Amino acid sequence: MFRKHITTIGRLWIVSVATLIAGPASAQEYAAEPDRELVALDDKISQFLSDVATGETEAAFTALLEGSQLADQEKPLAALIEKTKELETKYGKHLDSEQIAAKRIGKDLVLLKYLYKCENFPVVWHFVYYRTTNETLPENGTWRVITVRFDTELERLWF
Repeated sequence: MFRKHITTIGRLWIVSVATLIAGPASAQEYAAEPDRELVALDDKISQFLSDVATGETEAAFTALLEGSQLADQEKPLAALIEKTKELETKYGKHLDSEQIAAKRIGKDLVLLKYLYKCENFPVVWHFVYYRTTNETLPENGTWRVITVRFDTELERLWF
């Protein structure tokens, strides 16, 4: 019986080693392709955050909100632009930005969060994109920003 137990352990060890050796190749075979649409939205937001960091705030919002109804809301947009211009004064010089969350809700709604790292304190940017897939609309399939905001509620990232 002891010998049978040793043999079973030996077989498990061989299977484990074989799995470790073959693991990386198998993992590559099953790796999902990146979501091209999310990558494109990430590129657009990364450019936006880079432009904000270099002081091109108004141009950054103009490019980000192209085709969005938010671009037509003058008072709220002007207030958001002014608050954005105060980021460096309040939180320090921009150091880096990184995507911290990307979630699709169905096929036509995407929620993205970015950590905008400043010298003294990080800021969390929230973006929501929506696209209409009704074939009768001229903007069919175009991703549009329907929400953009930032905050410093870091504890909310935990949940």
